[in-house]
Amino acid sequence: MVERRLVLLAPGAFVVATDGTLVVGLLRQISRALSASPAATGQAVTVFAAVYALATPPLVRATRRLPPERLLVVALALFAIANAGTGAAPNLAALLAVRVLAAIGAGVFMATAAGVAADSGRPDRRGRRLAVVVGSASAATALGVPLGTLLGSTVGWRTIFYGIAVLSALIAIANAISLSPAQERAREPVRTGFGGRLTVLMLATTMLWASGSFAFFTYIAVVLRHTAAVGTAGLAGFLLLFGLSGIGGAAAAGWLTDTKGPLVPLAAALGLVAVALAALGITAAVAGGGGAGAVIASALALAAYGTGSWAITPPQQHRLLEAGGDDRLLLSLNASAIYAGVAAGSALGGIILAATSSTAAVCLLAAGIELLALASLAVAYPRPREHV
Repeated sequence: MVERRLVLLAPGAFVVATDGTLVVGLLRQISRALSASPAATGQAVTVFAAVYALATPPLVRATRRLPPERLLVVALALFAIANAGTGAAPNLAALLAVRVLAAIGAGVFMATAAGVAADSGRPDRRGRRLAVVVGSASAATALGVPLGTLLGSTVGWRTIFYGIAVLSALIAIANAISLSPAQERAREPVRTGFGGRLTVLMLATTMLWASGSFAFFTYIAVVLRHTAAVGTAGLAGFLLLFGLSGIGGAAAAGWLTDTKGPLVPLAAALGLVAVALAALGITAAVAGGGGAGAVIASALALAAYGTGSWAITPPQQHRLLEAGGDDRLLLSLNASAIYAGVAAGSALGGIILAATSSTAAVCLLAAGIELLALASLAVAYPRPREHV
C-alpha cells in the first residue's frame, strides 16, 4: 500500500512541478498568440508564485479535516481544469485568471502529497518518502520542462497545456480509484497548531535558502553565458545537469535524514550550495569567457548546486513535522516560505546585477545569503525532539 501510494504521488508531483515553470520556456510562443508583450505574459509566472505562496496555507488549514487522499484528488482535478483553461485562454486576462486556479491546485496538492508521503509508513523511513516527492519535482526540472519546451515548438503551446490537463486528470482518477472508505476511516485525528517560535525560525531558514538560491538561479542564463559562453542549447544541457544532480541530492538527503536525523543533511546541503555559488562567483570573476577550464568549473559548480539545492527540502520538511502541529499547514507554510524567498531573491539579484553588471557579484551575494541560512540553524536548535 505504501509503495502504491508513492507511485501515485510521484507522477503528480512531476506534472505539477513541470507546469509551474513551463510558462517560462514557452513565453515567446504564448505572448505572440495572445498579442501581449513577453514582459506582460511573464506576469503569469508572478501570479502563479504569489497565489501559491499566499493562498496555500489558509486553504490547507480550511480543508484540514478533509481526508488528505480525497483532497489530493480534488486538487489534481482543479489543476487539470486550470491547465485546460490555460490551453484555451483567448487573451492575457484569461490566462492570468486560470493560472490563479492552477496555483491553488498545485499548492494544495504538493503540501498534501508531502503530508501523505510522510505518514504513509514507518517513521524511520519518513525522509526517504519525502524525498520521493521532492525528487519527482527535481525530475520535472531535468526532464519535464525541457521536454515540454521542445514539444511546444513542434505541436504548439496550447497542446502542451492540454496534455498536462489530461495527465493530471488521469493521475487524479488513479488516486480516486486507489482510495477506499476503510483508508479514510483509519486516519488518525487531525492535529492542530502551528508549532510556535521554533517553527518561525525553521521557516526563516527556508526563506533565506530560497532567497540566496534564486538570487542566482533567476539569472542563471546570464551567469552561464558569462562563465561558460553557453547559448540556448548549452543552457538546456546545464539545466539537465542541474536537474539530474538534484534527483541524486534529494535521494541522498532522504536516506541521511532517516539515518542521521535532519540536521546533518540540511547543514551539509546548505554548505554545499554556498560553496557552489561562491565557486561560480570566482569563476565569473577570474576565468569567465567560455574556455575549457571555465566550462568544466561551471559544470562542476552547477552539479554541486543542484545536489545541495534539492537536498534541502526533505530534511526541512522532516524538522517541521517533528515540531508538532497541523502537518499539512506546516508543509504549506514551508512552501510559502520558499516562494517568498524566490520573490525576494529574484528582486535582490536583479538589483545587484543592474547596479554592478557583475555576475560574480550576484553569485557571491547568493553564497553569502546561503551562509546566513546555515547560521540560522544554530539559532533554531536544539531540536523540538530527538530524531527517532
